Order: sequence, then structure tokens, then C-alpha cells
Amino acid sequence: MNTKTVKTTIYILIIFLSQNLFAEQSVTKEMESWSMKAIYEPSQHQLEREKRGLVNIYDGFTDTQVNRVMDDKFGRIDHMMFTRVKSTGDDGQVLKDPESGEEVVEDDGCDD
Repeated sequence: MNTKTVKTTIYILIIFLSQNLFAEQSVTKEMESWSMKAIYEPSQHQLEREKRGLVNIYDGFTDTQVNRVMDDKFGRIDHMMFTRVKSTGDDGQVLKDPESGEEVVEDDGCDD
């Protein structure tokens, strides 16, 4: 390979990876928005399914979001399951593990 080919390949990889990173962040925000709408503005269809026993699984919320939902939608929490709940500090920011830098997630007991 010549230098020009290597540089072109590196540029393509950088563009590809950066687009995937931004797309992932966008999808996460989009899913969070969709989930919040399902909780706070459920369709009649969703409410009917909950009456038949449907449980909706919500993934990646913060502990403060879960607590707010528990308070605001107490009558429907039997139909909600929260997984990979992110722990937050007093400032409301998601806590990071000092060694790995990964977000701190509460133990939901599902891996036991």
C-alpha cells in the first residue's frame, strides 16, 4: 500500500466511526424520548395491553428518572420493569467508575 491509500483509508475509518458514535447518541436520545412518551402519554392500545398483563421494559434510565416515574405513575408501575438503571450523584450526573470510566449501573439482580 502506498501512503495515499493508507491516508484515504484512515480518513474513511474516522468518518465512519464518528458517524456511528453520533448515530448511537441520537438513537439513545430518541429511544429515551419514546420511552418517556410511552410512560407519560400512553396510547389507549398500550393501556389495554397493560390491563391484560403486559409489562414494558425500560432500559438505561437514571435512578432519578425511575424514582420520578414511580412517584408520577404509581398506579401503572406493576406494568413497568427498569433494567440497567444508571446511578447518579448528588449533582444529578451519572456516576462513572473511577477505574474503568464506565457508567455505574445498579444491580437489578437479573444476573444471579
